[in-house]
Amino acid sequence: MSAVRSSIFACSPLATRGQAVHLDADSKGENILYTNGKSVYIRNLEKPHIAKEYTQHSCNVTVAKYAPSGYYIASGDERGNVRVWDTVGEEQVLKLESRAIGGRVNDIAWDGESKRIVAVGDGKEKFGHAFLADTGSSCGEIMGHSKVVNTVAIRQTRPFRAVTGGDDNTLVFSHGVPFVFNKTISDHTRFVQEVKFSTNGDMFASVGSDGKIFLYDAKTGDKIKELSAAEHGHTGGIFALSWSADSSRILTSSADQTAKIWDVEASSVVNTFDLADVGSNFLGQQVGNIWKGDNLVSLSLSGDLNYLDPSTSKASRVIQGHQKAITAFTISEDKKTFLSGSYDGRVMSWEENTGKATPLNEASHGNQVMQIVNNGAQFVSAGMDDTVRISNGKNLHEVSVVSISGLPKSVSSSDDQTVVVATETEVQIIQGGKKVDSLAVGYSATSVAINAQGTAVAIGAQDAKVYVMSLDGTKLKAVHTLSNNKGAITSLSFHPEGKLLAAGDSAGKIYVYDTATGETTISHWVFHTARVNSIQWSPSGNYAVSGSLDTNVFVWSLEKTMKKIKIANAHSQSVAGVGFIDETTIATAGADACVKTWKLTHH
Repeated sequence: MSAVRSSIFACSPLATRGQAVHLDADSKGENILYTNGKSVYIRNLEKPHIAKEYTQHSCNVTVAKYAPSGYYIASGDERGNVRVWDTVGEEQVLKLESRAIGGRVNDIAWDGESKRIVAVGDGKEKFGHAFLADTGSSCGEIMGHSKVVNTVAIRQTRPFRAVTGGDDNTLVFSHGVPFVFNKTISDHTRFVQEVKFSTNGDMFASVGSDGKIFLYDAKTGDKIKELSAAEHGHTGGIFALSWSADSSRILTSSADQTAKIWDVEASSVVNTFDLADVGSNFLGQQVGNIWKGDNLVSLSLSGDLNYLDPSTSKASRVIQGHQKAITAFTISEDKKTFLSGSYDGRVMSWEENTGKATPLNEASHGNQVMQIVNNGAQFVSAGMDDTVRISNGKNLHEVSVVSISGLPKSVSSSDDQTVVVATETEVQIIQGGKKVDSLAVGYSATSVAINAQGTAVAIGAQDAKVYVMSLDGTKLKAVHTLSNNKGAITSLSFHPEGKLLAAGDSAGKIYVYDTATGETTISHWVFHTARVNSIQWSPSGNYAVSGSLDTNVFVWSLEKTMKKIKIANAHSQSVAGVGFIDETTIATAGADACVKTWKLTHH
């Protein structure tokens, strides 16, 4: 029995308000490179559903950059570590790990020979370090700054030059190699956010929070002109810039929620792209960009990747996804759509065949989404904003909202569209989009499930017991108390036929009970090492899949109960949701904010 990952529907780049995001692309312009959480993502620009991930950092990754050769990537994290790793093949072999600075790495630059790296950021003793990519040996000093350094660029042709910019409002120009301080440039009046050399190596440009764009001679560091003095410039701070391939134009991205293309020689604005977010006055802020070939991409604070079309001055396509950890997940009855909810309350729908994500603003919550389920005709979600949102399965933007008295811990729905919601002290029943009844319980409820037939409800509790009740109309009646689990019940799932119930707990154990007799039928699905977050049965009921806080996914066989498929480290930090697309394909979602699909081979 085995599993092979077939696709990654990647998360969006993680963006922080007031901070630039340094995106990158390979030399061929085929892939975009960015970070989120502990992972680095390599994503095809033309087909964004094609993605790879690098997960070997032990803490949050902050920046990643391609070597000009395209064979290596250098990625830096919040602890000051830089890892250089191979991009050829699936092994992602580590070439070098170096502690570059004492704190967060904000930016990385390679020289044109793919031999030397400069990493800058928030160091304790120094704000930057220049070193050789193969040995880690020093190849100069990065000095001259008095505060955090935000950005670095290296001239790609000899004689090499390096430029850094930081929170001390200055640029530092260095000669190399080895890199040595040459002079300080103090034209900016606020934080410098990004510097980049032109493609031909004749100039470099800098942008900052003061909304200014300055151009300098690449060899001497002498100022040529201020580009931002032109009419129709940005009205807010500028976070990112990129040069065109012929070095005649510059793309800038700004907090004023626009991106602009500038003609360098004419000192004029050629295009303005209005990328304001309709539902927010700040999520449309533009915090990063790249320009590779025909692909001009600007990054919104919301994580949206906006593909810019200069012929129309509009975004030709927008690639969206989650930025924060996915906390809830389900699959539609026709298996063509996934729904996911995240820590920040955002709900997204995903097309199973293309990986395209669409935000469902009407279905989104004001706080963490606790659980999403579907009953064929509806999608039902519960959130920490004390609401249950019921979406029409045929029109996901048609949503009814039901207020819940108490924080919903779990939600479930039957084929007849009866919805049960568990709060800590009661179980509430919703029918026809309205709360129709509730039952106070004498224990702390943690999870709930209703069978497809709508005749039985299982309530999991903090006391490690499962309380099985019959449901007649809106009335619940106690039937069995199941008590073999070893920890608080964290996930419940009825078998499609309704006769069996799988119960996962905080100790990582899964027990399968016969709901008619209350007897335990399976007690050895116990290989998770932490809380079980999700359990789902296959359409036939022959298999079950579970996901856990231990980052692992297991596929279990009901007929051959000792057989299992283990997917280790399926998602970094945690697996939040699992489900079957068919008997041999599963989908999973996790704290890495990604959705993944896996092809199974059963014995």
